[in-house]
Amino acid sequence: MEASKENRKTKIRWTLWLLLTTLCLGGCSLITRRSEQRREMLEIAESKKMKVAIENMLTKLDSKALTPEGKIKSYKISKDDLDYNPMGGILVKIVINNDEKLVLSTTIQEDATTKKYEETYFGETEELSDLLTSNHSGKHP
Repeated sequence: MEASKENRKTKIRWTLWLLLTTLCLGGCSLITRRSEQRREMLEIAESKKMKVAIENMLTKLDSKALTPEGKIKSYKISKDDLDYNPMGGILVKIVINNDEKLVLSTTIQEDATTKKYEETYFGETEELSDLLTSNHSGKHP
């Protein structure tokens, strides 16, 4: 009887040890995969194809974007806010004119035929909308 109890305790210990080891390895694998996805998103966000897609989108909003006469003088991608869209593409937050109130959120996807990136959706903050519809250029007051 004593040997049976000892045997059962040993089996339980081994099972728990195996379970904990499996969970640790699985967790490490998950972290590594997430880190790999993050690096991939950063590479895409910093690519020439992404720059072309964003600048094309900005010139649709402001025909003189990224010129001295345009209302949109500059932009930067918020790298901390990059994420994969579950429906495909990458969710990108773009800060306009170095002003955190002037934000454009968009989903960029690669066209299967042309292999170019293009926006499939975008939304803008009220402040950015006001800037784009106002008669003045430059930084929003």
